[in-house]
Amino acid sequence: MNRSDNLKTKGLCLALCMMVTLAMATPLLAEYTNVVVTDTNDPAYWIDRGGLYATYGSYAAAIKAYDKALTLDANNSIAYFNRGLAHSELADYTTALVDINKAIALSPGKANYYYGRGRVMLLSGKKEEAMADFRKAADMGDKDAAGYLQGMQ
Repeated sequence: MNRSDNLKTKGLCLALCMMVTLAMATPLLAEYTNVVVTDTNDPAYWIDRGGLYATYGSYAAAIKAYDKALTLDANNSIAYFNRGLAHSELADYTTALVDINKAIALSPGKANYYYGRGRVMLLSGKKEEAMADFRKAADMGDKDAAGYLQGMQ
């Protein structure tokens, strides 16, 4: 390989590295298409969108989507619960617990809400309260809570 070929190879590698770096620095936006819920006036649309944002780690955007769902339906326990989990991911445990408590007040029969609140309690350092929620969720049939308690023994 002569000097000219060597420079061309190095130049090509440099250009390729720059393209990869630019591609990695530019966040990819997921295209959102939910063929089931397409009406933006339906809270389920915003709950699904919030779930999508949360899946990709965009918790602030997820919170905004859940806010829109709650604007459309102020008594939507799913939106409160999911928004609480998103706040938890941002380490805003106080706000997370307010939202999850509201979800439980609206739908006290959902075992996963108690398990979720237990996880937030545990993260916020409230172990006794967390264990009480895990026991309640397990008693209500939540398998995750039961598994967690089983692992504690």
